[in-house]
Amino acid sequence: MTRLFVCTGEASGDRLAAMLVREIERRDPHLAVRGICGPMLREAGATAIANTEELGIVGVWEALKAAPRLLDVSRRVLRALDTWPADLVLTVDNPGLNLWLARRARARGRRVVHWVSPQVWAWRPGRVRTVARSVDALMCLFPMEPALYAGTGLEATFTGHPLLDVARPGRTPHAGTIIGLAPGSRRSEIQALWPVFREVAAILRERLPGVRFVVPVAPTIDAFDLSGLDYEAFPDVVSAGAVADAFVACSGTATLELAGVGTPMVVTYRTHPLTWLLGRLLVRGVRHLALPNVLAGRAIVPEHLQTLDPSAIADAVIKLLGDAGDVQRRALGEVTEPLRGDAIKRTADVVMRHLAAANART
Repeated sequence: MTRLFVCTGEASGDRLAAMLVREIERRDPHLAVRGICGPMLREAGATAIANTEELGIVGVWEALKAAPRLLDVSRRVLRALDTWPADLVLTVDNPGLNLWLARRARARGRRVVHWVSPQVWAWRPGRVRTVARSVDALMCLFPMEPALYAGTGLEATFTGHPLLDVARPGRTPHAGTIIGLAPGSRRSEIQALWPVFREVAAILRERLPGVRFVVPVAPTIDAFDLSGLDYEAFPDVVSAGAVADAFVACSGTATLELAGVGTPMVVTYRTHPLTWLLGRLLVRGVRHLALPNVLAGRAIVPEHLQTLDPSAIADAVIKLLGDAGDVQRRALGEVTEPLRGDAIKRTADVVMRHLAAANART
């Protein structure tokens, strides 16, 4: 039996991990998986030591409030690593928790592969050395990332972004105007953004008679948190993006998925003022927060951050229903096309190689 211990931390990481586990299971039917799992990873057959739904925390202040819960999850994971002889530990994104767990897994003699490079190009460049000391190998979503680890001794491989192999350009024909709203996959994000999104929707209803709304509802979210607005729920961002004429989206993975589908968007973000202030102090030389803008090196999608004006956001959405939307679609295609191409298979190749190396060592 091949034993893989997987640590995720949020809905996007859970989805990536589930896709990867299914590919590895296809190659190795004797695979057993345990770890920190969300609903998609559990559905893929993994046994949960802790649930991703217990995490989903963004920001310094939010993490401080959740410290007892994080400590409990960490203790359960470390006990499992002590009692279950995993051949390999795979940590997926969520570097704040996962790199800490990775170092402790390596101290227990486990080989660790981390998937999704922290955004060291955006903040704390010194974290490159921390990552290199924490894991045995790193799989990167973006082509510029492996070079950042040159000289550290860490094996860093560009494998591409699996979600862009799923999120392909395409439109679902429909009548009328449809606007998408993606307030994030963490409860803290929804609490910060959903009231603003409802105000934006109210303004759009006044200015666009007959407008309809679609909302991707992540499996980690209680739909009750998205109350107060009539909308059609979709299981994921890609399917919602295919029917929407434009989107208002929380900064994060959803923006890359919408870019892959070719859906024009306005990107928003709001966090605790303390977290925002610390972020502004730590980030150096980065002008944009939205991933499409970071990858393009210029502003191709509008960003509304921290101080959110519903009227200004609604204005930006309406502009995207005209020529500005066509311009943005072309720019999004230029950004996403180089990131496509059998990413899950390439990622599985790296994991299988390290599983083989771990088994050979034992």
